[in-house]
Amino acid sequence: MSSTNLINNCINCGRSEHQVPLVNITFAEQKTWICTQCLPTLVHEPQRLVNKFKNIDTSNPPEPQV
Repeated sequence: MSSTNLINNCINCGRSEHQVPLVNITFAEQKTWICTQCLPTLVHEPQRLVNKFKNIDTSNPPEPQV
C-alpha cells in the first residue's frame, strides 16, 4: 500500500501549508487552497486571479457593503 503525502499550496502565491495557514475553497467543482494573506485578493480583487480559476466571472461584482 502506497501513501501519498500531498503538500497543499496557495493557488495565488504558491506558498505551502508548512509556510502559511491555508483555507480550502471550491469554485466550479475545482478544489484548491488559498493562504490567509492572499484571501483578501480573492474577496476584493478577484479579477487578479482570473487565470488561476476556470470559468471565473468577474464581470458582475457584488455591490459594495457600506
